Amino acid sequence: MKLTPKIHLLKHSFEIHFPNGKKLPRFVNSIIIFGSEITLIDSGVKNSYHQIFEYIENQGRKPSEIKRLILSHSHPDHIGSAAQIKELSSCKILAHIEEKEWIEHIDVQCKKRPVPGFYELLDQSVKIDEFIEHNQILKADENLNLRIIHSPGHSKGLVNIEFIEDKILFTADSIPLKNDIPNYDNYFDLINSLKRIEKNTNYELLISSWTEPLSEKVKIDLLISEGYDYLKKIDNLVNTYYSNESEMPFESCKKIIDELKLPPLFVNPIVDRAFRTHLEA
Repeated sequence: MKLTPKIHLLKHSFEIHFPNGKKLPRFVNSIIIFGSEITLIDSGVKNSYHQIFEYIENQGRKPSEIKRLILSHSHPDHIGSAAQIKELSSCKILAHIEEKEWIEHIDVQCKKRPVPGFYELLDQSVKIDEFIEHNQILKADENLNLRIIHSPGHSKGLVNIEFIEDKILFTADSIPLKNDIPNYDNYFDLINSLKRIEKNTNYELLISSWTEPLSEKVKIDLLISEGYDYLKKIDNLVNTYYSNESEMPFESCKKIIDELKLPPLFVNPIVDRAFRTHLEA
């Protein structure tokens, strides 16, 4: 999808496979910036590079023109093809330092955050070449500058990216979707990042990793407010059920998932881990 002549959005569909044989359809967005050189933002799951390279070639460009790959954070659906793209294009990998361990040592990530079917989504670590920082400006092309906004919560080193001249904001996974899987590293940080997005007036088009682009303010405001309300509802339930937690594994998690009328698949270590961050002062 062409957002501007230089900024294109690419949608990658994939599935999360659970141990019981159930499959959860998902998709994730990546961004391709066609300047004098090519900049990528996120890489999809493993083997998504085929789709990325084909799209680049269909625009009359070459994958070898990729200069840098910016990783918004370390989760499998964002870094799955990073090692393959780096190997085939010799591009540099950029990410926040807080994501270093999980990008460069995926076995550590899998152990600490055991996403079902982890190695079907990501099976190669990759070395970060440059660390990006909050408020850093990256020049992607003439009159195309990117401002890095450190936005922890979903992940410690997650970054949002503001396309300064084009008035576009890429929020990655910072905006929770109502009734979607509760999936974050720190509830309090996520609330603060969400409030910063809400107060940001420097964009006219919002792109996230898991929604279509939004340009109507009423729809953007609704997306943000629904995400905020969803988190607050979860917070109330966590403080109700986890404060009286029994020793049964995931019992409190199951009660909240039932209360929210979410699929039983969401009763898992990832969601339980997210819920427990509400209890951290």
